[in-house]
Amino acid sequence: MSEEQRDEGLLFYRCHLCNRVVSVWDLEKHAACPNCGHSKISPANLTFFEEFVQVCKHPAVWKW
Repeated sequence: MSEEQRDEGLLFYRCHLCNRVVSVWDLEKHAACPNCGHSKISPANLTFFEEFVQVCKHPAVWKW
C-alpha cells in the first residue's frame, strides 16, 4: 500500500450490476466484481455494517 493511500484511507467501490462492495483487494485478484464478474464499478461510501464486514474480511490490514 502506498503512502498516498494511507493518508487518504482505503478506497472501496460498488458494482453497478449487483450493488455489492468491491475492495481494492478484489480488484487485484479478480479485476472485476467477485460476486457477478461485472467490470463497471464506481467509488462508494460504505455504511457502518459494510465497514465492519471489510474489517472482518481483512483484519491484518487494519492496525490500531
